[in-house]
Amino acid sequence: MNNLKSVLRSTTVMFLFVGLLGIWMGGCQTQEQKEIKRLIGELQDQDEDSSVRSNAAIALGNIGEGAKDAVPALIQALQDQNSEIRYHAAMALGEIGSGAADAVSALIQALQDQDVRVIAAYALGRIGEGAKDAVPALIPLLQDQDIGVRVRAAWALGRIGTPEALKTVEEYQSRQ
Repeated sequence: MNNLKSVLRSTTVMFLFVGLLGIWMGGCQTQEQKEIKRLIGELQDQDEDSSVRSNAAIALGNIGEGAKDAVPALIQALQDQNSEIRYHAAMALGEIGSGAADAVSALIQALQDQDVRVIAAYALGRIGEGAKDAVPALIPLLQDQDIGVRVRAAWALGRIGTPEALKTVEEYQSRQ
């Protein structure tokens, strides 16, 4: 009987410890998640001052990979009327990196936006292999008049790393 009580007591203590540890860790994660939700709200609030919305995108980018939950809101922000918000949304998607793979088609469209195309190419490169669908859209940018666009497109193609992308970059570099 004493052995059974001892086992029950030990098991109870273990469950309490694990439970308290889980609550503590959940609380730590919840704080970052609360911050991300707040920033997403600021980004999506059309009544907010554009600088507040732009700063929300910047802050989400500063969080980086941990802000993966913000990807849908950042994709939406790529369609904003304000070019600064579009720019910072694309930058944030790049900082999220491979976790922003769902944004590839929106970033491909952003390559047509004169205000954000360089940073959209950057974001696609940061996504890496998950952005392989962007290769056909990036290749023509190697002929762009803007050297910044050409350089960033070549960098993105190299980071994406498909055989077609690497071959195109190699040919591009041999012409330089």
